[in-house]
Amino acid sequence: MPNDSPKEVATRLALLPWMTPKRIRTLLSLGEPCVVTAILREWSTDRYARLVDIPLVDIPLVDIPANIHALLTTRCSKTVARTLGDVWCEAIRDSVELAESLSTMDLHIIGRGDYPDILNDDQNAPPLLYSRGDLDLLNRRRVGIVGTRNATEHGRTMAYKFGKVLSQNGVAVVSGLARGIDAAAHRGVLAAMSNSRTSESTMSDSTNNAGPIAVVATGLDVVYPREHHGLWKEVGEQGLLLSENPPGTGPLPYRFPLRNRIIAALSEVLLVVESRLDGGSLITVREALDRGVTVMAVPGATSTKAAQGTNMLIRDGALVAIEPDDVLIALGLDTRRQVPSFDSRQPPLWPDSEVLNLITSDPLTLNDFARLANEKLAMSFGDVAVSLGRLEAHGWLMCTAGWFERIGAR
Repeated sequence: MPNDSPKEVATRLALLPWMTPKRIRTLLSLGEPCVVTAILREWSTDRYARLVDIPLVDIPLVDIPANIHALLTTRCSKTVARTLGDVWCEAIRDSVELAESLSTMDLHIIGRGDYPDILNDDQNAPPLLYSRGDLDLLNRRRVGIVGTRNATEHGRTMAYKFGKVLSQNGVAVVSGLARGIDAAAHRGVLAAMSNSRTSESTMSDSTNNAGPIAVVATGLDVVYPREHHGLWKEVGEQGLLLSENPPGTGPLPYRFPLRNRIIAALSEVLLVVESRLDGGSLITVREALDRGVTVMAVPGATSTKAAQGTNMLIRDGALVAIEPDDVLIALGLDTRRQVPSFDSRQPPLWPDSEVLNLITSDPLTLNDFARLANEKLAMSFGDVAVSLGRLEAHGWLMCTAGWFERIGAR
């Protein structure tokens, strides 16, 4: 413990029960590792339960005891064990191997000083952020895709489609790796990346594809739900996994609504594909609206409960997203109308093309053309005059008061 880095000290603190993000931020703001030690020592007794009622500023600052590891590995008292459960007690005891476990799991702890810029000024930023994967994805354009776990086949298909097309357009998709809409969106992103690697015709554009960003509610070493083990691994390898919870944190119900604020904070646009009237996605919507994030929703059939929440959002003013292009428009990335301009003019042939190249930005007189053409092209005055006449007739030049100007593409 005395040799722990500040990040490891903060992680040990986060491993303690009843440590909400707000409480962790308050303790870390004191800047004294011995505060953590005091809490750990108090936790090792039955008195820890009373700490929740003690103002944080009144916690005594004590010297770090030499036997801190012994305190951490002692058996939980019966009172604490009954209150917290054996799983929590085991998590605290296992925290003595924290430094080793962090290195073996290839995790990165983002703390003060190297925090993502997009979260630095957030009103409720996580005090710690654990990551696995490509942090550069946070510098990409980002769209959050959320929805119900009990999604319909239509909802999963739409989430997959939006995720795939957004990735192909360089937009990173942020979601929660939950069942239903989240998983479908992530799989769409991974499909886009896989297609880019295997298709020779798109190999040159594969670097434009953006990987998935998953914000999970457990520790990064605790896969939830278990059937997403393969998906979890792919996202960590090809995208980015993020969590504010330290290693070993299980799928506690209250942590899922908490993580939704991070999804909202990372999103430039939040897209809701399917949501029930009481769905957790609406929590993410509220967090997004509090941050001024644009909310979009995919309309669904009025007869299905899975779409009642999204239809309500549209009724209340959310933007409608029928196709991925609608989201690209909201991001200012729509390219449907960016087609090459068509020039109906007949391309000038030699020597007209060479004469046309003699003029740049400034207008020229006939004498100017004749002099330049004689020097560079060895053309006579008469040939230059004829060439200028053809260029003017075909719309490449215009003559105003004896001065010739080049005309841009029509």
